[in-house]
Amino acid sequence: MNQRKPVRKIIPAIKAVKKKKIPLKPFSPGKGNWYFVIFFFVMAFVLYGNTILNKWAVDDDLVTHNDISRLGLKAIPQIFSTYYISTKGNIGHQSADYRPIVKLTFAMENQLWGSGKAGRSHIINILIYFFISILVFFLLKKLFKNYNILFPFLITVIFMAHPVHTEVVASLKNRDEMLAFLCGLGGIHYLLKYNETKSTRFLIYTMLVFFTGYFCKSSILPFLAVYPLVLYFFTNILPKKIAIIFLSAFAVILVAHFLPRFFLPHISRVNSYIENPLYFEKSLFLRLGTGLLSLLFYLRILVFPYPLIYYYGYDMIPVTGLFNIWVFISTVLHIGLLIFAMFKFSEKHILSFAILFYLVFMSMYSNFLIPVPGIVAERFVFAGSLGFSIALVYIIFMIFRTDPKSLTIEITERILIIGLILALVVPSTYYTIKRNRSWRRLYDLYISDIGHQERSAKSNIQLAGQMMSMVYTAKPEDQDMLREMFTRNIIMYFKKGLAIYPQNYEAMNDLGSVYLNFEMTADSALIFLRKAVELAPDKQPAWVNMGLAYRKLQQYDSAIYCYQKVLQINPAEVKAVFKIADIYSEQGNFTKALQLNEEMMKKYPELDAPYINIGNYYMLDHDTARAMNYWEQAALKNPSYEICMKLYHLYRVRGDSGKASYYYEQASEVTEKPKQARIER
Repeated sequence: MNQRKPVRKIIPAIKAVKKKKIPLKPFSPGKGNWYFVIFFFVMAFVLYGNTILNKWAVDDDLVTHNDISRLGLKAIPQIFSTYYISTKGNIGHQSADYRPIVKLTFAMENQLWGSGKAGRSHIINILIYFFISILVFFLLKKLFKNYNILFPFLITVIFMAHPVHTEVVASLKNRDEMLAFLCGLGGIHYLLKYNETKSTRFLIYTMLVFFTGYFCKSSILPFLAVYPLVLYFFTNILPKKIAIIFLSAFAVILVAHFLPRFFLPHISRVNSYIENPLYFEKSLFLRLGTGLLSLLFYLRILVFPYPLIYYYGYDMIPVTGLFNIWVFISTVLHIGLLIFAMFKFSEKHILSFAILFYLVFMSMYSNFLIPVPGIVAERFVFAGSLGFSIALVYIIFMIFRTDPKSLTIEITERILIIGLILALVVPSTYYTIKRNRSWRRLYDLYISDIGHQERSAKSNIQLAGQMMSMVYTAKPEDQDMLREMFTRNIIMYFKKGLAIYPQNYEAMNDLGSVYLNFEMTADSALIFLRKAVELAPDKQPAWVNMGLAYRKLQQYDSAIYCYQKVLQINPAEVKAVFKIADIYSEQGNFTKALQLNEEMMKKYPELDAPYINIGNYYMLDHDTARAMNYWEQAALKNPSYEICMKLYHLYRVRGDSGKASYYYEQASEVTEKPKQARIER
């Protein structure tokens, strides 16, 4: 009898708890909360710990260990006064985006342990992902304060384990996505604090965090709509105050967006057709059709995240109008989701919030208003996947007819729910760990994904370009072996890319260069170089390669014409003048070759190249004394290793040990310090 009385007392107590819906305690540094923190910490490293072995991948060099970030904290003024991406090349210059906070994190890393430590940068990425996860959990715990703790916990587990996040975490460049999302979540945290305390300082904190997030990446923009949604669904704050908060956040965005424009030059971003054809398509129907295909893609990879690939672009998601079966299916699905969300909106239903959260984030990447790079990308669904995770876990609870608000869940139901979650999480974890290995190095990523990128023009071209780069940057003793190994595949992938999009100037020029420098077949090279010139007659790289091809074929007049075209495009391109002079020298017109180099001496007195050239001409004419005289003048301007070693050998042969020793020491010094800038021939 005495043993049963406590049970009789406990049962009514439990019913009373359910009836009163006593909320769980908010976040505190208590023991129970630390169990969750430790769990998510371990889970983050289980999922992404193997990325610590990874090096750099797509676009990492642009932001992680570039010339500015390598300076460490000394670079802070430059970081905040330059664009996120700024590149210069033969084809053109690009400068775009303003994300100084992200660059600052890499500069801080370089300050702490020097540049070139990719593994440590990957550890930072994992820690950021961990911070996002615990913030997600404790925010969900606060939002669903009347729910069983299992509900926010399982949502966070599903969110963390989703393989679609591999691009964001395993790619250092995509740290910007995580930092922007972290700041967006931080804004929700302070908004809830503001609602609880009515203290204006928490509203100020919200705006400061939101402002900082925009300087991480503009992908924080959807939080402009998410903040009102959170306040409506999970607080009793007045609509008037929600409107004030929205307008305040909107004002912050305007300031953050336009402020850098007062001190930064005009953005010069090159939008290419193979990135997204919608940059050049004005048809509203094509924009809508392709946008609906994009939205269907995002739903598909959330439900079935295979295969995952680093890049899509043209023609992975075809440009299409509204009369397409997949567009129709996408329309039905998304309109159905929106109707359901609005129907349940007044009830403040969980699924309504989850759907609207997801749709708000995906609208930014739908291509409806603004085309996005690559048409679609896995990183674009990162934030939206939280809405998907909330909906998925809620549906799983409903499948087993379990109320997530129930503070006591029967052991059978608990086992079934956790069992189904594990059935999703375990293979997701395995695939995530496996996928991380593909991001080990840039070449590993390209070669592992190319089998799923048959219709991606840019991916085929990037793989070919990476193989070319590996040949050019290899040690001299390895170059012939790599050239023989890669040449056939380089040509194959360039041709695949050009078959998808034949109007690609860069690929056409590069393919011509491969035939010219790897295959040593100038005739074949000219086929592609002529096409490149037809596509962009005002760009000089193809003209330079054509000049070399004609020179190899000893069609000197055509070669000179090509170099003259280079000078028309860019009169300061002095290398073209030297090439013309070399052609005259090969034709035996020594006087003309000499004249052109002497003109360059007067025009650019700091250059060593004219002196080297004239020295070469005299050496070919067997006038060693004059050759040495000009080479010595070149060495005074720039003591390069090649010239110093030539002079060393010549003076050694002549028996002048003093000068031989002098130039040998000069050559040794050059190999021990960075070479001075000079225009190469």
